[in-house]
Formats: sequence, structure tokens, C-alpha cells
Amino acid sequence: MSPTALPVSRSAIDRLDSIAVPTKRDEAWRYAPHRKLAELVFGPSQGAIDDLGFDLDERLPSLEGPRIVIVNGVVDHERSSFVTGAVAGAGVSLTPLAGASSDLVATHFERADDDVTDAYLALNLAYGTDGAVIEIADGVRLEVPIHVVTVVVPGSTTTAANIAATNMWCSGVSIHVGNGSSATVVETRLGDGDDVGGSSALTSVHLGDDATFEHVVVQDLRATQVHLGRVEVTLGERSTLRTRSFNLGASYGRLEYHVELAGEGAVADMSGLFSGVGEQTLDQQITVVHLAKDGTSRQSFRGVLDDASVGVFNGGIDVCPGADGTDAEQSNDNLLLSNRAEVNTQPRLEILADEVACKHGATVGQLDDTALYYLRSRGIAADDARRLLIRGFADQVVDDVGIDVVRSWITHRLGHDDD
Repeated sequence: MSPTALPVSRSAIDRLDSIAVPTKRDEAWRYAPHRKLAELVFGPSQGAIDDLGFDLDERLPSLEGPRIVIVNGVVDHERSSFVTGAVAGAGVSLTPLAGASSDLVATHFERADDDVTDAYLALNLAYGTDGAVIEIADGVRLEVPIHVVTVVVPGSTTTAANIAATNMWCSGVSIHVGNGSSATVVETRLGDGDDVGGSSALTSVHLGDDATFEHVVVQDLRATQVHLGRVEVTLGERSTLRTRSFNLGASYGRLEYHVELAGEGAVADMSGLFSGVGEQTLDQQITVVHLAKDGTSRQSFRGVLDDASVGVFNGGIDVCPGADGTDAEQSNDNLLLSNRAEVNTQPRLEILADEVACKHGATVGQLDDTALYYLRSRGIAADDARRLLIRGFADQVVDDVGIDVVRSWITHRLGHDDD
């Protein structure tokens, strides 16, 4: 298929000149590989490519329900399976972001200057003009998950000479779950090839009052690639958010969450696993903001780092004035499998309200020698005993995924099904 250029956001492009690229002096980007980031070339998406060079279905969990596939920043209709405007019955729509017109899309793109925190977010807003818009009306219970697949193939050929150098593609996902509704969205982010490049994905979510939303993100790009992911969620009154993230691939894999409990009685339950090998850097940046009374939030993130990989957890809880009755907890537990691996963990807590219950903590350790000895003494080989202990640590996150096929797929990806 011949590529067709998508429009870019001119206001976002104009804003780029006034926003600095983050450096190591910026706490949220302190451990990022800035030399590698400097090799990235952002540009407008031009069109999906004909040949991915691999079987996409073999790299994905076999989910029932609609699927929208985004290749190099553009919706690929041939590899997607959805009916525009009516994907799963009355009250549910799934449409491409490009050309979509709604207040929800405007909210996704239009930000005050203070809300654009760094140049990489500004670049996504400028060039991430295609992706998915998911709208669920009030009172709808979606029984099957919606699958959003993002694929990047740096070095793929295109007839558009003006983007020949582009190796970093942007996309967006805008989600609205109406009052009293429930839905599940799975985002799988993949890459292929050996060329330097990657993807930038921005997901914005708005939950109405009494809504329930489960969101699973699996990041699994190639070792030569970079992934910059950001998820923004606003919760209405008594709404419930469950996020499960798996940061597995990429040379630098960044998953950033900004969650605002804007309505009274809202609940945010967040957990994630980052599992690094080689020289990967896997970066978790989590901010949960309590804006209203009687909100509850839970953060539980685990890291498993081997070889010379680096894990980062920078997690914050902000309790704003008036958010009385907040109940917030945060934990980050890490397992180092090599004396060259490292983790940088920084739990943060700021309380500006009364009558709150908040706590946070972090641990860093190695495999328990006593547990290893116990397993060895019962005839289990050393390598098998080691794998069992690693699996027991990581699977506390994996086992919490509510979709059987996704849970099995992640277990296979981690190699835990070979034990």
C-alpha cells in the first residue's frame, strides 16, 4: 500500500521550540540512556508497511474481541479486526484516532503548557496523530477485551523520502468509559528488526462515575529499540482502575503513569513487573494524585534484574489539600540475579490533607540462600531451584492478570512454563 501522510498538530510542533529535552539533571529522566535517546528521529507517520517480516499473530496473545493494529504510527486496517463504530454491540465504539472528532480526542491532544512536562511528550502530541479511540457509553458492560497492538519496524522502506530518516514513531489511544460501565483494554507493544528506533505511545483514559476499567500493558520491543510509554487516567466518583504492566523488552523501556483520583471514593489498584537481562534499562515512573476525599490507591511493582540490566522505580503519591480520608500504599520489591545488575528505587510521598493513612516501602535483595538450600536438599537441581524461586517472586504479579490467555502468554514469554 502506498503511504499517505497524516496531519501533525501544528500547535504541538510550535511548542517544541520552548520545551527542553530532558537531561540527567531531571529526576524523572536521571537514569535514562541519553546518548541512545539522542539517536532517535521523530517524524510524522506516513502509512503502514506491507511486509512486517514476521507473523504478527505468533507474537500476540489470542484474544477474543476486536483488535486494532498500529504499525509505525498508522492504523493497519488489514491486520486489524473491528467494525468502525460498533465493535461489540450497542454503546461501544472503536475507531482510528486519525480524523476522529470528539471532545475526548480534543482532551487527548489539547494541553496547557504546564501539562506538557518534557519534549518527548510534546513530540508524541505533535506526531502521534493516529491510533485508537475507544468510547463506551453509560451502563455498558463489555464482556470481551479490546486489544490495541502497536508495532514498530525501524528501517522499513517507504516511498516518502521526507521521512527516510525517521526511526521513532508516535501513536495515541484515547479511552472513555461511561458512568456505571466496565471494560478491559489490553495494549501489546512490539518491535522487530535490528535497526535503532522505537515507539512512543500515549494513552489517555477517562473513567465516569461508578465505572470499572482494567488495563494491561505489555512492552516487548527488540533489544536495539526504545519504548517511551505514558498512561494518563482520570477517575470519577466511586470508579475503579486496575492496571497491570509488564515492562520486558527494549534497550530502554519506559512506562510512565499519571493517575488522578478526581472523584470521591475512587480506587486505583496498580501493579507491574519489570524483568531485565543483558544491558536493558527498564524505567517505571509512577505518579498517583489524590484530589478528592476517601480515595484508595495501591501500588505494587516488582523488578527482576539479571546480567548488567538496570531497573528504575520512581513512584509518587501526592495527597492534595481536601483529599481527606485517603488510603494509599506503595511498594517496590526487587530481585537482583547478578552482581552487575542494579536497581534505583525512589518511593515518594507528599501529604497535604488530614486523616489519611499512607505508607510506602522498597526492598532490594538476592535469591534466598536458605530457600535454595531447602529445595536442593529435596533433590531439586540448582538451576531448577533458582528458576522456581524467581518464578515465585515474579508470578505474584503475573497471577493477578484477570485474562487467562494474557496470563499464559506472559508466563510463556518469561519462560516460566518450562519449569
